[in-house]
This record gives sequence, structure tokens and C-alpha cells, in this order.
Amino acid sequence: MKPGPPSSVRPVPILAFHKVDDRFEVGVTRIGRLRFSRIVSELRGWGYAAVSLADCADPARLPEKPVVLTFDDSYESVHRNAFPVLAAAGFKATVFVVTDYIGRENAWDVNLGWIRFEHLDWPRLRELRDAGWEIGSHTARHPDLTRVPASRVDAELTDSKRALEDGLNAPVRFLSFPFGRYNDRVLDAMQRAGYARGVGFWLRKPADKTLVFERKAYYLFDGNLSLRSKLTGSPLGFLENVKLRVINFFSHGTALVKPSSD
Repeated sequence: MKPGPPSSVRPVPILAFHKVDDRFEVGVTRIGRLRFSRIVSELRGWGYAAVSLADCADPARLPEKPVVLTFDDSYESVHRNAFPVLAAAGFKATVFVVTDYIGRENAWDVNLGWIRFEHLDWPRLRELRDAGWEIGSHTARHPDLTRVPASRVDAELTDSKRALEDGLNAPVRFLSFPFGRYNDRVLDAMQRAGYARGVGFWLRKPADKTLVFERKAYYLFDGNLSLRSKLTGSPLGFLENVKLRVINFFSHGTALVKPSSD
């Protein structure tokens, strides 16, 4: 039997993906279809079972080795390329939706390769919902919530939550902070809007863990060694965190060029 990572410990490891697409772009958030298939195969071979963020609220009911798979930005390629692979493996996932761009191209993003990618439309979102996927909010227009007025933060969170709940007839409990960035004002607005928790790429301080799930993003150049580290918190975890912060710093260029994502 092929050796894998040791049994996971709480907190449940959470992986973050973006595009699963073979089309070239200047950026690192895309991974190809074959690589994604191999990731899912490795997870199954290592004994992992995919669960939802909501499942994490009751640790007693979790499988022995749980993992949460999340997709930010709700790209159409998630349905076309990731969904069939996950369904075949018996896995479910969570997708975070930029609601003002449902069924539209990603004009909110700064694109260095002049290639636009389509977002999921309502029929595909409903198909994912019916397949047991968890649907969360990634705000209405994907601004850096730490850089816009408080009134804008409230509108981004309440409008997106309402749109998803009305369009899917399902509760929306979780929020993915654009660029992984949040502060106390954002957390207060999140609670006012009725979300259970947010998800980011790291915690600002230990006390945030009651309101924020910490995730590990998987990028174009990551391989199995990185995957193991993201899952198990191995000694390489420090290097993973450094890499994540560097990538996040450069990704913040979108927020600087388009601070309101208008």
C-alpha cells in the first residue's frame, strides 16, 4: 500500500483552489485538469474523505481523516472540470460565489494575459447545490473589504448573501474574504449579516479561530510535497505560509488597481 500522510488532527485541513482550467494565463491560481484529478486520487489513496465547512461544527460526526475542498471565485471551470472528478470520487466541495458576476466574465480581476474566464451561472450553481455542494459568499463584487467604507462592507456581505439564498433557496452560512483579508470591522459586519464564519488564508490572532477558518491555497507550481504539508502541518508548513503570504501580496495588485472592483 502506498504510504500517505498520518491521520489528520483537528482543526480539519481546508484546501483552497480557484480555476481548474488548462487555458494559459499569467498567474498561479490555475491548475490543470490532470493535476486536479491526481490531487483527488492522492487524497482518496491517503484515506481522506471530503466534508463541508458545516460538517466541521460537529467533530464527533467527522470521518477519521476529513478534508474540506473549497473553490474561490466560482469559475465555470469548477463545474466543467472539477465537479465530474469529485463526483466520481464521492467527494463534495464548497464554492464561494461573487454574486454580481454570476454567469458573467471576471471583469473584476486585473488580467495580465487578456484572457477572461466565465463564472458559474445559476443553473450550474443549482446543480452543484443539488449534488450536496456547499455554496458560500465571496461578496458581491470582490473588493478588499479592509479598504472600502463600512457601508460598502455591509452591502457586499448582505447583498451577496441575500442573492444566493433567494436564487438557491438554501441558507448561506460561510463567507470567503476576498484576497483572504479581514479585520475587526469586517468580522463585525460578517456577524451582523448572519454568517456563521469566514474563511481566510491565515488568522491574524489566535482568538480569531472562533470566527475564521484557516485554509491552505493550492497553486500552479505546488506538488505532492506541498500537498502533504498543507494537509498535515508538517515542518514545511512554515515555508508554505511564507509562500502563501508572498503570493497574496502580489495578488493584492487587483485590489490596488481596482479598489472597489467597479
